Amino acid sequence: MIRRMLASAALMFSLSVPAVAQDKEAECRKFGQVATNIMTERKNGSNARRAERRVLRTIPDMSKTDEVLAVQLVDWIYSLPEEQLSPEVSNMVYQTCLSQ
Repeated sequence: MIRRMLASAALMFSLSVPAVAQDKEAECRKFGQVATNIMTERKNGSNARRAERRVLRTIPDMSKTDEVLAVQLVDWIYSLPEEQLSPEVSNMVYQTCLSQ
């Protein structure tokens, strides 16, 4: 299940991350932080829809692709078992993004 979700995340990032290395790293850091924000919302009791709205407001210079990716991250993170919500999720999002 985790591998399937990782593959989905990889596909999302391949569609959204620019080719320039510095821009890519900044973009990947941004989505690692988005994942952290989503997990915080979930841990604080927000439902997925509210988390989505709140997280979308925090993304700087959000493009349509950023919005789609953030919504998919909300769906993915809300599908994870509670015990898997750790900083490793954000790191995995960041690393997956960088590898694309």
